[in-house]
Amino acid sequence: MTQADKARTSAPQRVCKPVSSLVARKVLAGIILFGTIAVPHGIANTTGSTPHFNMRAQTTCEAKMLSRIDAHEVLSGKAYDVMTDVALAYGRPIPHVYIFPDGWNMAYLAASTAVDGRGKIVVGQQAIELFDSVALRGFIGHEMAHLVSDSAAQGCNDYILRDLRMEADADALAARTLGKQSIKAFLQQILALTDGQNSEAKRRLEMLQ
Repeated sequence: MTQADKARTSAPQRVCKPVSSLVARKVLAGIILFGTIAVPHGIANTTGSTPHFNMRAQTTCEAKMLSRIDAHEVLSGKAYDVMTDVALAYGRPIPHVYIFPDGWNMAYLAASTAVDGRGKIVVGQQAIELFDSVALRGFIGHEMAHLVSDSAAQGCNDYILRDLRMEADADALAARTLGKQSIKAFLQQILALTDGQNSEAKRRLEMLQ
């Protein structure tokens, strides 16, 4: 199997599946994958929580999700260094960075910023290996755009659907914050890994112009 074939088989689907879907084709609640989940427009104040936010349920759900996909937090290395740079550009605290062993998807845990103001981003090990530093910065920057826009109106257990417009909005926010180069590099790398077959990445590149 070629690298492109492997990338196609691990490429994210159009419909979001709640956390275990990364390993078991099962809906993966609360995790936002490339091209799948919607978040509110604008940058929300994520230092507090919504009136109906259940902190205990959120933290319990997060722990179960991270354990299910065998994700572990890192405090150094390529992904952490890029995340530190991206967080600085956004003027935000550095999110917790978790690495999981399967796939090249990247995601954030919905409402995780309401727990401690930092939030959690999950990175597939293959993304670290397949994306150069510029493209990885764009990929992480895109997820950071979703994280800073998360109002915690939907939590870890919620089923969320993200559409093209929302993805393009996150691309635009990331481009304004980091510059277009890294966001374009990220989308171009998606196309390269899928032999140009990812129509969403094509459209988002066009919308980024």
